[in-house]
Amino acid sequence: MPPRWAKVARPRLIRREVRESLSPGALDLLLAHAEVVIEGDQALGRRNDGAPQVFATVMVTIDLPRCAERFREPADAETVLRVVELLRESASLRLRLVELARPRLAALAGVAPDTLEISLEPQLRADGVRLLIDGDAVGWPRAARRR
Repeated sequence: MPPRWAKVARPRLIRREVRESLSPGALDLLLAHAEVVIEGDQALGRRNDGAPQVFATVMVTIDLPRCAERFREPADAETVLRVVELLRESASLRLRLVELARPRLAALAGVAPDTLEISLEPQLRADGVRLLIDGDAVGWPRAARRR
């Protein structure tokens, strides 16, 4: 005989759940206190369609204790691990890193920054109380629009 389901006489009106997410200004705060290094060279490659490419590595180091007075959570290794997990889900992190790399890649390509397409997939990891973000950026001039 299958188990009997309990009948609920009074269902919950309000469901409660705990969710964590980065606060709206969290990425701004972290990047404002970051050490950013962008290394690239003028060696141009070519895409499959023949468009020239430039390459750079974007490295961002955020030492949580340097900005600890700006947030409530403790500036410890556990917080850094949680921030790494939350940033992996962040849609805006990649966009922000691309904008950090754009001037350097445009200079390498010899084009205006707003004419450059950039591909970059960030990698995140924790190192004690430091958050490390890096990624290889590839840039190429946008194709001219046809009329």
